[in-house]
Amino acid sequence: MAKIRQKLAKVYIHSQDNGNDFGIIDHLAEVGYDVDFEVVDNGVGNKVISCEIYDAGGGKKDNDQKYRTAM
Repeated sequence: MAKIRQKLAKVYIHSQDNGNDFGIIDHLAEVGYDVDFEVVDNGVGNKVISCEIYDAGGGKKDNDQKYRTAM
């Protein structure tokens, strides 16, 4: 049986190479979203991470406090 994914967003993360760039991607995957990404060097010492975020029916949709984060 095929898995149906609904595309929620496409985002670009522009950053320097500091090792913290995948924190949000890891968090989204932990709470049940599918995240496709590609890392590209933009030629000036920074990298661009192109992310597509999908809801595959596994994301937490309630207001459970353990999945809420302060920004």
